[in-house]
Amino acid sequence: MSALLRPLDAGWLWLESPTNLMHGAVLCVFDPPEGAAPGFVADLVARMRSQTSAVAPHNQRLKASALGRLWPQWETVDRIDPDRHIVHLALPSPGGERELAVLISQLQSTALDKTQPLWSLHVIEGLPEGRFAIFGKMHHAMADGVAALAMVDAWLSDDPDTRNLPPLWAAKPNRRTKPAEPRPAAGLAAQLAAAPKLFNATARAAYKAMTGVSARPWSAPHSPINTPITARRRVATQAFELDRFRNLAKRTETTINDVVLAVCSGALRRYLDEIGGLPDRPLITNIPVSLRQSDAKAQGGNAISWAMVSLATDIEDPRERLAVISAATTHAKQELGLMGATIDTYTLLAVTPILAEQIAGLGGHIPPMYNVPISNVPGPRQPKYLDGALLREIYALTVLYGGQALNMVVVSYTDRLNFSFTACADALPHVQRLASHCRDALSELERTTP
Repeated sequence: MSALLRPLDAGWLWLESPTNLMHGAVLCVFDPPEGAAPGFVADLVARMRSQTSAVAPHNQRLKASALGRLWPQWETVDRIDPDRHIVHLALPSPGGERELAVLISQLQSTALDKTQPLWSLHVIEGLPEGRFAIFGKMHHAMADGVAALAMVDAWLSDDPDTRNLPPLWAAKPNRRTKPAEPRPAAGLAAQLAAAPKLFNATARAAYKAMTGVSARPWSAPHSPINTPITARRRVATQAFELDRFRNLAKRTETTINDVVLAVCSGALRRYLDEIGGLPDRPLITNIPVSLRQSDAKAQGGNAISWAMVSLATDIEDPRERLAVISAATTHAKQELGLMGATIDTYTLLAVTPILAEQIAGLGGHIPPMYNVPISNVPGPRQPKYLDGALLREIYALTVLYGGQALNMVVVSYTDRLNFSFTACADALPHVQRLASHCRDALSELERTTP
């Protein structure tokens, strides 16, 4: 059984090249269960490798066919090969955050095998105090970030006493809400009556795709971020208490996401200033907006749109910068909300120039459409466990494009916000400085906000 990919999913495969690796990843760090035996992780891996059946999307691979070379197709596999998908590793002693970041950077720099279902899982031992990590990669054509994190949420247990969980690729998705009943199709007369309204809405969506919902495409300044890239990746992470962002949002009458963007803006401003590359005009970010219904979060595929907004990096005062960002995101949300059913038209038209630019190899050689993507993705709201091992931290890593040497993702988990920075190691070799700059930017906002 085979099926053509939807255009939004197929686009991630068309974007792939030796330098544009179109897979995302989730990094989970676990505390060992109390009294865990020395072979706990090895036993966990052995049980994982014994499970060779998989559920969608983990059982889908690209079909090798003449049509598939023009438009990708999925086909379903009966079983997965554990040796091709599950890898057991250990950090050199003494393993720490730096050693883990180096290993993850190397793993993120390697393309997935397109003859197999487009995912892999690395189980990594050797962290302090018996902790271990699980690093899962999946091609963006199979799932967006919201869906990938929802898969992790559905896989892990809320109960620390639960044992022998099925592995991620065999876990059934949770459905927390009942799917909406399909609406009956309108009659011909009703469709004709609605045609002018639909035409106007479609035209508006097309206009907004060309001009932007908040910031105008191609109004972004050139910066050291917007250069050609290689396949080498460098990863850095930083965790914060969620309450710090929540309190700032309350005191400034903004949102948590606005504060996240302001912290990222402050960090980027510091980073670019110290390397002599801070533009006079504000950096423009492209923020993904999830269109996924709550009952479908753990399913595969992509259900996202995008909005370009100013990061106000030309403004020195952190409170004023936050106010400008908040006004920009509010306007973007209002504009997207007005599109209704034509949001798919807007999304397709908005991403087409990006696709064309990358296929033509122009990324980094022409003015950027925007400077840097920043995503804020919801993770599990309650503590999660894997055979009694507490999920301590969770991070999401994502794709880079030619001319886009940095991508920033923030994942919420219980009472924490986990920041990750995926960069081209050759274009931005010291991206780990962004982690400390985020700490400084958050503290600065707190000091200047009564």
